[in-house]
Formats: sequence, C-alpha cells, structure tokens
Amino acid sequence: MTRPRRLTSWPLAACLGLISLCSAAQTPSDCHPAPENVAELVQIRPRFHTVKGPLAPFDPCHKSVQLKVPSRWNGSPLPTKPPLVIIAHGGGGLGMLERNLAAALHKHDIATLVFDAYHLNGFYQGYPFWGSQATNESRQRMIYKATQGAYEWALTQSDKIDHRAIFLQGVSNGAAVVANLASVVSPEHVRAVVPEGLPGMGIGLPDTVAVPVRLIFGKLDNYGGKHQEDWMWLRQESCRVNRPPSREIPPGNALLCNGRDHPTNLTERPIDWMQRLKTQGADIDIWFYDHAAHGIFQGLIDRKMLTYGTDHTTFSWTGSDPSAKEKMTTDLVRLIQTLRPQQ
Repeated sequence: MTRPRRLTSWPLAACLGLISLCSAAQTPSDCHPAPENVAELVQIRPRFHTVKGPLAPFDPCHKSVQLKVPSRWNGSPLPTKPPLVIIAHGGGGLGMLERNLAAALHKHDIATLVFDAYHLNGFYQGYPFWGSQATNESRQRMIYKATQGAYEWALTQSDKIDHRAIFLQGVSNGAAVVANLASVVSPEHVRAVVPEGLPGMGIGLPDTVAVPVRLIFGKLDNYGGKHQEDWMWLRQESCRVNRPPSREIPPGNALLCNGRDHPTNLTERPIDWMQRLKTQGADIDIWFYDHAAHGIFQGLIDRKMLTYGTDHTTFSWTGSDPSAKEKMTTDLVRLIQTLRPQQ
C-alpha cells in the first residue's frame, strides 16, 4: 500500500484578470481541506492501481479550484449574473483540455468552475500516472465526490452566478461522473448535463436522469480501443472492470455488472444506455462531431497509442480540428442560451 503524496490546501494568491473570481475570495469557514487519513493508492498489478479509503470533500479554497465569472453577460454589465458550467476533468486530471474549453466559454460570457479531484485528495502524480496507471472506477469515484461538492458549493454562490442556470460538462472519466450526477441534481438549478467521450465502465451509468443530457462524441473517438475502429460509443468491456454499487453512486447498470456480480458479462454500450433512457422518456440525445477524436478541446488530432499498466496497449486518438472546436462551442452556447431561464 502506497501512502499518497500530499498537497497543502491554500487559497489562490491572486486571480487571473479582471473578470475572475477565484478561491482566494473564500473565508476560512468555507474551506474543507482533506483529512489526514484520506485516500491511499493500492497497487493491484504492476504499474496499475486503485484508491481505497475515505475521499476528500470539495474544498473551494484549494489551489486547483478556480471559479471564473465574466463581468458582463450579452453586453449587459453586472449585476446581471451569468450561467455557470462546471467542468469535470478527465482521467488524467485537470489540464489543457479543460482550460481550453473554459476559455472558449469565457469568450461567450459564461462562468466556469474547474478543479482537480486528485489534488483535492492529496495526489500529484500527474497525467502520465493517472492517465494510464489507475482504474477507471478509482478515478471516477474521486471526480464524482469532487464534482458533486462543486455543484453543492455553486448553489451558495448566487451573488456571483445565476444558480438557476448551472450546466455540468465532463470528458471521459469526467463524462461518466456527470452522467451519474444527472440522476441526482435538482432540475431547478441544473439545466443540462453534457458528457463528452462517455465510457461505459467504471462506476457504471444511471438508470434514470432528472435533467436533459446531451452526449458528445468525436467520430474518431477510439480512446482505449483494441483496434482502430473500436469506437467509444459502441465500446463494451468485461463487467469485472465495474465497481460494485455503493451508496454514494445512484442506482445504475453496474448493479448487475461488476467484478462481483456477473463479471464475465459485458458492459452496456454507451449508445445503448442512451437509447434505453430515451425509450423511457428521458430528454437525452447524442451529438457527433466530424474531424474529432477523444477530448475535442485537447488540441490538434493526435493518433497515439497508450499503454495501461505494463502490457495493455490501446489506440488512443485525441483532439480535433479547429472546426470541431468551433462547432462544439456554438452548440454548447446555443444549448445554454436555450435552456437558461429568463432573468
């Protein structure tokens, strides 16, 4: 068992630019630093790990947390309050992808909230470790608790943002997280959830959603695929990669598909999950993007291979052409403008 390296939680020393409101604005009573006994890494095979133990709560004072609020909305000065997009990072942690997306939304006067769930738990092993040396379920559990806490904290920030117009976006492991949160958030506050590059394994996918959901996939998204055309939305894995259900995660398809129950069965394909909920009357749909792979805002398309642990090499194409980024931004802004309640 490996004791994780710790990060001290402290407020940001300064905010970036005049349009930012960061965690430095929080008072000590708002802070929720990780307890000393939080989360430990456990090696389950060479160069591959899970996380055990209690997980850290969301801490708005933590260095990785940044709430950026524009000073205007559609040309109107404050006190008109902007909508908020909470961005749940992918399996590698908070990085360029999430910051690029936040910057694109800022240009349209939309507030964003980003954070790093691994840093909140005292881990700072970085992308090379988290991207390929940890289970999906362990990454998703940390991101889930952090994102749920971020949502609950955002509800208290009605002096800065329109807390009736919150949107959740997540990529990859973060997509699985926001898909599950779509089952438990309040429709009075969350207007839509946008999972991008949704995997069908880890903590599983919920049996119901309470708010509109729009899935996003690049048409070249083969991330983690066994062959070049092993597309993410059609992906199935052995049920043994799913974690057995817990009280923290809403009921879903992992209930009878996990390492304990029916481990040799296959996980539900993300597109089949979407169709199942749609048949039940859920407001759920899928957006595909040309010239795009996994993580549309990661950068230009990178057709790389990725090795998990020591011996599991996969196709892992990432990024997109600028046209896909522009179209995704346009679609997100239109969704926000359409679903946002009138001031």
